[in-house]
Amino acid sequence: MTQQYLRACSLIVGNQTQAFDLSDLHIRFEVKNATVQTLKTLEARVFNVSDDLAKLIQNEFTSVKLSAGYQGNIAQIFTGEITMVRRGKESATDTFIDIQAQDGDKAFGWATSSWTIDKGYSADDIYQRCLKDLSAFGVTAGYKPDFTNNPAPDAKTVHGQTRDVLRTLADQQNCTWSIEDGKLNFVPIKGYLPGAVPQINAASGMIGTPQQTIGGLVVKMLLNPAIKAGSKIQLNDSDIASLTLTSKYQKAEVVPSFDADGFYRTFQVVHAGDTRGNTWYTDCVCAAVDGTAPLTSNFNEQVPENG
Repeated sequence: MTQQYLRACSLIVGNQTQAFDLSDLHIRFEVKNATVQTLKTLEARVFNVSDDLAKLIQNEFTSVKLSAGYQGNIAQIFTGEITMVRRGKESATDTFIDIQAQDGDKAFGWATSSWTIDKGYSADDIYQRCLKDLSAFGVTAGYKPDFTNNPAPDAKTVHGQTRDVLRTLADQQNCTWSIEDGKLNFVPIKGYLPGAVPQINAASGMIGTPQQTIGGLVVKMLLNPAIKAGSKIQLNDSDIASLTLTSKYQKAEVVPSFDADGFYRTFQVVHAGDTRGNTWYTDCVCAAVDGTAPLTSNFNEQVPENG
């Protein structure tokens, strides 16, 4: 098992011609992602950056990449486009630069689809057309399950933002869609991304007891870059705080359920860290793989601030 006591962090900013490594500076960060057809975001505060480099970040740099974890288990947790930069002072001696970024920002905001497709087209044909429209902004194919491909009886004309076409396609295929690491992913509502299934327990870094809420099962752990929104994890059901939940707004049967084998799908994930502070955690909200995912959710309401 990887030891979890030597933190590791890499933050690189740049553009197509140059890049700077800010990893040796004091960095605070928060990365948020969810399988709800919104963009993965980064908020990073870097302290005591030189004036010349701060100006470059403000005026010329367009991309940022963040990797974090522990020595022997460090991996990329964000890559994307810088959307806002702000400079300031936190104290009389410490200056900072705030970097906000989104994964797939330009594709989400600017990609448009304008085409007509002949009758007999399939869901995969729509997917390929949308992927081509996104490719102009650097987005490539990620994970996609097998779609239901019934030939359409009529031709189809599309004119609008690509994200709206993707949302309709995802709804028809009982999926959600998202962009992560510049890749377009479709994940079934009751499915998950392929890959290794990490076991989350006290020995592997789980903190406290997972809490069942109306919105999902809330789990807190030491920062683990392997945890992604839409991935599958395994918990020991004996570790989960069993609660009797009641709500005047929701019936009991829509409360996210437990899985007999302890398998859960994460649908909201936050990685937060401070290279010179105490924060170094991953928080996630999940539901049983075979359970009922919530129709709507608000991450800030589901993850307790203090675990």
